[in-house]
Amino acid sequence: MIKPDLGNMNNVTVTYLISLFFFAMYFFMRPSGGGMGEDTNALDYIVSGVLTLLPVYAGYLNRKKNMTYKSVLWIFFINVFLFACSGLFDHFGGGFNILSTGNKSSFVFTMAFIAFNASFYPFILLLDGSGLDFILPLLLSFILPTIGYFIAKPESLKKSEEHE
Repeated sequence: MIKPDLGNMNNVTVTYLISLFFFAMYFFMRPSGGGMGEDTNALDYIVSGVLTLLPVYAGYLNRKKNMTYKSVLWIFFINVFLFACSGLFDHFGGGFNILSTGNKSSFVFTMAFIAFNASFYPFILLLDGSGLDFILPLLLSFILPTIGYFIAKPESLKKSEEHE
């Protein structure tokens, strides 16, 4: 029987998906009812803030396992793809994108981008209309795992210092 090698899994991807799952559970079981809108409260920002710290820890774990720096950037690459597709299909209109709505907006890619970055949703709502509402998740998916990656000291360096 083939066993998966869980020692080499990408912690950033896994924690990003776990935080998405937990925020979705919180989103639909909120004390003020399911869904969000104008009624965001302090608890929404606290839950989102805690879930936002998970990619930092995951970047830290990737470095501890001596994984390459590219391993923490997969979520960023996915976000760049969704962001670029959303912008391209929105710019070129409905004739360019078979999945877009009639008013030249690329609804499918925009919703995928928002759903994929659901743990940032209260911050997206706060910045709505400023132009930063889509840039913030894109930047955070790059910055947060990178911070965790560079905070950690890889195991190979620790072992070489112990032998000296």
